[in-house]
Parts: sequence; C-alpha cells; structure tokens
Amino acid sequence: MGVTTMADGKRGAGPRVLVIRCGAVGDTVLATCVLDPILARWPDARIEWLATPASAALFGADPRIARIHRLRHRKLPIPLSPTKRQLVRESRADPFALVLNLETADYFRRLAHTVAAKRVVGFGDGAVWQHRHGVENHRAVLTVAGFAAAAAAAVPRLVGAAAPAGLPPRFVALHPGNSHSGATRANIRAWPAPRWVELNRRLVAAGVATVITGAPNEAELAAEVAAVGGLDLAGRTDLPTMAGVMEKAALLVCTDTGPVHIAAAVGTAVIGLYGPTRPTHTAPYGRPGQVQLIRHDIECGPCYGTPRHKTCTDNRCMQLITVDEVFDAVLVRWQQEDLTTGNTGI
Repeated sequence: MGVTTMADGKRGAGPRVLVIRCGAVGDTVLATCVLDPILARWPDARIEWLATPASAALFGADPRIARIHRLRHRKLPIPLSPTKRQLVRESRADPFALVLNLETADYFRRLAHTVAAKRVVGFGDGAVWQHRHGVENHRAVLTVAGFAAAAAAAVPRLVGAAAPAGLPPRFVALHPGNSHSGATRANIRAWPAPRWVELNRRLVAAGVATVITGAPNEAELAAEVAAVGGLDLAGRTDLPTMAGVMEKAALLVCTDTGPVHIAAAVGTAVIGLYGPTRPTHTAPYGRPGQVQLIRHDIECGPCYGTPRHKTCTDNRCMQLITVDEVFDAVLVRWQQEDLTTGNTGI
C-alpha cells in the first residue's frame, strides 16, 4: 500500500499528526521546518508524512517520522488511490489529532477533510498561501495550528545517514546535475557541463579536495566532471547517505535542485547557482551567512513557472555565471572556514 513504518520512528502515545506534502525533493526539504515545532510542543507525537516515493526517501534515517505514506499518483481521487483509501480507513479507527496540509491543490484539501481528524489546518483552512518563500508559507500554517511561538524560528532540518568511508578529511562537494538532468525538455536550470569541469580542475589544482555527487541519471555528467580529479559518488548514495555526505562537506556548489536544500538543511555552507527560478521563493534556507547565491538579473528572468520558460532554448541567466566568479567565491568560503577550524588554508 506504499506505507513504511520507520524502525526507529517515534512510537509515543501522544497526538497523531499527518503532514501532507507531496512535492519534489527540494519542496519536501523546505517543508521539514514543521517537524521540530510540532515535537517541541508534543514531544511524543506520532508524526506521519504523505510524500511522493522519491521524496519519501529523505526520511530514511529520521527518527522524528513514525510512518511514511508513499503516494504515487497525486491527482487520483480517493476511491482510486490505494494509499489515500488506506489513510482514510485507518484514520476512522485511530483519528489524527491534527492534519497539516502544506499542499495547495483542491484534491489534497478534499483528502485532508475526508481523513478523520480533530483539526485540519492548511491553505484555505485558516492559512493563506502567498507569493513568498515556501518556508514562510509553512510558518503561516504552523501559526494557525497553534505553534506560533516556534513558527517564527522554524527552519528546514534533515537527519542524514552515516556518510560512506573514504571521504577526504575536508572537501567541497560539487553537484553538477539537477532534477531535469536527462529529461527531454531543455534543462534551463543547468550550468554548462564544461564549466563544471573547469571549476573542478581549478579547485583540484589549488589543493581543494572535491567530491562529486549526483543521482544515477546524473552519473555520466558527474564522471565527466570527476575525470579531472575528485571522488565520484554519483549514483552510489541514497538520499539519507547523500545528506550524510553533505553534512561532512565544508561547502556545496549546486544549482537550484534538491541537494542544495539538503545541504542547507544539514547545516552545510552553500553556494547556489541560480538563473530562471525565484530565490525569493526557492532559495535554500539556512542560518545567516550560510547560503550564498550567484545569479545575474536579465530582462527575461526569472521566468520559471511562466509560459516564457517553456520556450526558452538559451538560458543566458545561467550562462552569464562564469567559472571565475564561482571559483573565487569557493576559495573565499574555503578560507573563511579555515579561520574557524584553525586550518591554514590552501
């Protein structure tokens, strides 16, 4: 039925809470900002999450989640969806104390009100969705649900698995792919592959250890980048292990895709290469100074989510980002980290 009960998940006798967020990896990472506020008020809460199968993997090492419901088809009506039917059926025997619906689609609102629950809070149910950062919208839901004291400071946080053996003692992670890698449509969020190769070559020549990460469909690109040096882990880690790798990294360089949010959510410094997407809505969320974005304003951007982006064949917004500026930014951050660790730098 697409349900996973976490072996080490919380089994308290406290309130049963359902979080509905069936987005991509980055969207789901941002939504994790609701978890710690819930547990601060209800330490023994049994938190369950309705997620896409891909994003559900994020919680593989997270003890805060008691149960994951994997939803393969978001739009299927309840009678045709085994996962939705099971949620409704089980809730009648064991109602939820609270449903936090972090989705905006009507079919999720119908599900939230069909599930047996003492209270449903979401967009259209007390909270108002606005054109702002996802975390700010989730904080609004938390506030309406009664978690106002913790909502103001709520930030995304992930619990990763142990990193694999053999990582350099100190390294910069490079993630050259993104969620559109290998897709048939134009990958307008991509930074050109030759620039990733050149960036890695310069870093290795400067004495900076690099680790190249990526999903299985990004392995070819990662191998091209790693051919000039560094450790290639593309396709060799699941999401919790990738989070563990990111947590060990001194810094991640990445475009606007899931791993940039994963790294920020485990506390790692991030340099994000942004072009067609809106940083005001999708930037990684972290402590002051943790996240640095490199981007260039142009007359047609940001265009992501508009009709213009569907016809874009020349992502100048990404091509304007030079190897020089990224390399210089990495060196500055690398040396700043040296000051805090006592290392002498490169």
